[in-house]
Amino acid sequence: MMKRIFFALLICLLSSSVSAADKKAQAKPKRNLETSAVATPAANEQRVALVIGNSAYTGSPLKNPVNDAKDMAAKLRTLGFEVIERSNLQAKQIGRTLSEFRSKLSPGAVALVFYAGHGLQIKGENYLPAVDADISVEEDVPNQSLSVKQIMDVLETAKTRLNLVFLDACRNNPYARSFRSAAGGLAKVEAPSGTLISYATRPGSVAADGDGKNGLYTSKLLMQMDSQQQIELSLKKVVTEVKKASDGRQEPWMEGSIEGDFCFAGCGGSGTQVARIETINVPTGEDNAPRARVESADEIEQQYWDGIKDSQQKNDFEDYLKQYPNGKHGVLARQKSKKLGAPPAPVPSQQQAVTPAQTVPPPPVQQQQATTVSAGGVFKDCPDCPEMIPIPGKNYAMGKYTVTQGQWKAVMGNNPSNFSDCGDNCPVEKVSWNDAQAFIQKLNAKTGKQYRLPNEDEWKYACDGGSSHEYCGSDDINAVAWHHDNSDGRMHPVGQKQPNGYGLYDMSGNVWQWMDNLYDNQHDWRVERGGSWNYYPQLARAAIRGRYGPANRNDNLGFRLSRTLP
Repeated sequence: MMKRIFFALLICLLSSSVSAADKKAQAKPKRNLETSAVATPAANEQRVALVIGNSAYTGSPLKNPVNDAKDMAAKLRTLGFEVIERSNLQAKQIGRTLSEFRSKLSPGAVALVFYAGHGLQIKGENYLPAVDADISVEEDVPNQSLSVKQIMDVLETAKTRLNLVFLDACRNNPYARSFRSAAGGLAKVEAPSGTLISYATRPGSVAADGDGKNGLYTSKLLMQMDSQQQIELSLKKVVTEVKKASDGRQEPWMEGSIEGDFCFAGCGGSGTQVARIETINVPTGEDNAPRARVESADEIEQQYWDGIKDSQQKNDFEDYLKQYPNGKHGVLARQKSKKLGAPPAPVPSQQQAVTPAQTVPPPPVQQQQATTVSAGGVFKDCPDCPEMIPIPGKNYAMGKYTVTQGQWKAVMGNNPSNFSDCGDNCPVEKVSWNDAQAFIQKLNAKTGKQYRLPNEDEWKYACDGGSSHEYCGSDDINAVAWHHDNSDGRMHPVGQKQPNGYGLYDMSGNVWQWMDNLYDNQHDWRVERGGSWNYYPQLARAAIRGRYGPANRNDNLGFRLSRTLP
């Protein structure tokens, strides 16, 4: 009997020892998960979002919806969504907006719709009116509004895996006086399988526009979207926070159901990772997780270092030492600065699979164009060609501006831009790396010259403009760049900010700029630099590298030309 007791105690002690050892061995990975801001998404899931904010109604304007949509779109981009964003949607834009959204969806994708603005119901059907809607009677509504049923039809047709619909649209009906039935708020929707619908408040109830920058519901939703928790739990927390902040007067409502797991920022540790990331990738130095918000001084320094550590330019390391005299990479920065000596002439990146000349072979010259040179050496090879600025001491010239919509139309005969209403002097966007190569080939045939995309070394040298700044031409980002915090949710015509030291405009901000070289040797991603109108200021820094697949198109992607001299 005593023997059995002894062996039982021994087994218990051994089990406790193994359990403690296991816990100790697992402790470090657990700490790493807790400090990681975003889980690395899997590469096999597509995420697409349609985001609409309507504020500028003729008779009943609202304060927050455009802000809500702008902040929601920015957040979703950091979480791996390809975003179609609309502010103050007009009736004539409804059809093509839905068509564009439908074209982006593929079977098995995750689809998300966010709407902020006026919403109303007629006979149990929910409508989201356009800002220019001229509604006198109920019959006017369907033709001048986006109906929730239209959205559901698009989602059902696309056969997406999971659909998330957020409706911050439960404000008072501004047209109620002229309606026969003046029900408040939105009606309950029978959500199709695999769909969750989240309302800012209960069906049939109304919510206020809000006193701050964002509506109450949207502000609480944004706060929950960085966590690695199941979507149902995130939305329950939104309910709790909204009820608490409104003293119970507003209670968000959710209906529908989904199968499987979904977490906005990746379900940490569960093995269920989400989203195909084709947005900006900012190395963090530890896990290379895609990020768009810089959360600490250490992360900012690490991002800076990761952006320059492979540079062949001495001044990159000198700049680092100026900004971080006691930085954690200071010893290595001094060694690299000393080794490099004078800045070498730019050469094609070692990551390139082919040289620019191989990528776009000069085609047979169809029409020789005369080059016109203006004061300061700025030149144009044809009337519709980009203005080019020779880079001092180098054998190449760089486009004074990014390629514009007018220049693209003159060469290609069409305009792919989402912001086509911005005009010919705005950057062309929604052009892939492959599209840029097609443009270059035609331009070379037209002029007989050797235009190409710049490689990173060339771009960075030109960005510095003969001096060193955090952004291309200044330490003050607002002086040189359009970005998330100052762009009012759209791109702007070229040349409205101050140029850098070489006379180049918009090297930072407005649109990301394609580079010719590969991001690394493991993928076909191409580098893009400079930041854009809808990304946070940190990502417009001169040291930041981004990546996209060569076929990717979106409305923050454009390009600038380089040309070999003479």
